[in-house]
Amino acid sequence: MEKLEEDMKPKLIGETWRKYPTETSMQKATYGLFECPYCRKEFECPVSNVKRGNTKSCGCLVGKNTTHGLKSNRFYDTWHGMLQRCTNPNHKAYKNYGGRGITVCEEWLDIKNFVAWAEATYPNIEDATLDRIDNNKGYSPENCTWSDKTTQAVNQRVRKDNKSGYVGVSWNKRDKKWCANIRINKISKQIGSFKTKEEAIQARDNYIIENNLPHKLSTSYK
Repeated sequence: MEKLEEDMKPKLIGETWRKYPTETSMQKATYGLFECPYCRKEFECPVSNVKRGNTKSCGCLVGKNTTHGLKSNRFYDTWHGMLQRCTNPNHKAYKNYGGRGITVCEEWLDIKNFVAWAEATYPNIEDATLDRIDNNKGYSPENCTWSDKTTQAVNQRVRKDNKSGYVGVSWNKRDKKWCANIRINKISKQIGSFKTKEEAIQARDNYIIENNLPHKLSTSYK
């Protein structure tokens, strides 16, 4: 059985290379060109995803096995979407998930386990969506919660081109000042301009606290 499973792993074709998974990635990952063991299609993905068993095919395998009888369950689309983003190199969002090393824990590869967790934890709020607590870690019971759209929108990573190291704090070349901004309900609000980065960071933190907003404070980015 172990030999059979090994034979059904994607096979590396040629040399590997290093690249940034996304435009905002801080570290490079090792990529390779693989041949899908199920349909023989060639696809590109991180080598670590194949080694860990998180990527088993070019994407043709995901969603084929419906013998679990849970396709009509209300959490099926959430589970399927999570799996596609992390394991299917052809998915439009793969580069921001599986492409940068975001994985699904082994327990949740079985939809029955995911549905059991979801049924026990789903909150009584409208349109709650699955959210990772730490955006740099994968999907697992320990790192996931349910959030409304506003909370999930503010749970973001610091962009690679961000010079301050903090979300919502940027340098204005024209005014030669640090600006503090915050995005609420898809609308950007400018909090103010400051001589030092520290003043801008503190002003944004104060605004979040005073208005009881779900946004991360500066200490969350250290």
